Amino acid sequence: MKSLHPRHAPPGNQAGLTLIEIMIAMTISLILLAGVIQIFISNKQTYRMQEAAAQIQEGGRFAVQMMDHDLRMTGYFGCGSLITAPVNRVDLNGDGIPDSNADFSGEGLQGFEHADLPIAISNTQSLTADEVLPDTDIISISRGEDSGIRLVGNLTSVNANIQLDEALAGGRFKAKDTLMISDCTDGDIIAATNVSSGSGKITIAHANSANTTNFLSKAYGPDAEVMSLVSHIYYIGTGSSGRPALFRYALGNNGVMVAQELVEGVEDMQITYGEDTDGDKTANVYVDANAVADMAQVVSVRIDLTLSSLEDNIIAPPAGAAAGGGADGDRRLRRSFSTTTTIRNRVE
Repeated sequence: MKSLHPRHAPPGNQAGLTLIEIMIAMTISLILLAGVIQIFISNKQTYRMQEAAAQIQEGGRFAVQMMDHDLRMTGYFGCGSLITAPVNRVDLNGDGIPDSNADFSGEGLQGFEHADLPIAISNTQSLTADEVLPDTDIISISRGEDSGIRLVGNLTSVNANIQLDEALAGGRFKAKDTLMISDCTDGDIIAATNVSSGSGKITIAHANSANTTNFLSKAYGPDAEVMSLVSHIYYIGTGSSGRPALFRYALGNNGVMVAQELVEGVEDMQITYGEDTDGDKTANVYVDANAVADMAQVVSVRIDLTLSSLEDNIIAPPAGAAAGGGADGDRRLRRSFSTTTTIRNRVE
């Protein structure tokens, strides 16, 4: 019978690890892991910063471009400028009072400070201080939406229906739309009471049930254009997420102004108006809305917007500040956007 002898590791081979060796290995592993985690956190923070900057850039560019387009076209009535003031005939609720959202006061431009609230935006609606963030400005713009749709033939009388080419105007207009008609000499703002089609024509009625009268200021000819009235009121309010946002009221069907949230994260809007005081079509001074002597003399508008990131804790806290510190305590990324827009219809 063979005797059992303990087996020994061959010379030169390691039989195990000592406790010290294990602790050293663990320490090195923890250092490497900490480095990997730090790189991950740094990359994530960089990504959040870039994403926030892109979001602000996109929102600011969209807001500026939208308002810039509206401002350039302020008071547009079918041509560069209107020789005589348009006749306001819209009376959708039949009370005999022209609707305020179809008013071309200041030739389509009105500016307000927060202290001016509430302001009427239609005969039945008002913009109140509860809707607008404190110390922010409000601007109202009215203009025509160029359609290129002209009358078919001449109006037989000042109270005749308006007829358009169905191939061009089909589906563009509907009953209770607020419309403009202009031949670049005279113009009217009307409410369409009925829109029908037949024999290749679109016929638009403008009865006095929705207008102060069914008489236009003149019998327009085929050189007259019909277009939709655009009425926008821009302001800063509280968005659906609870964050500040750029809003606008837009004129909808039946004369109702509809609130629309445009850009989230817009915290402030300050507006100054370039007033032409010597008639040379150039702004002599930029002033707040309450300092403008005559809105019809404003030839350019300067808008300053402040946007913030949707997420907080984006930027590092100031040196020595507690965590979560910063100018507003939220450490959001902020950026200002500024644009100065010339009102084309007032300088050409």
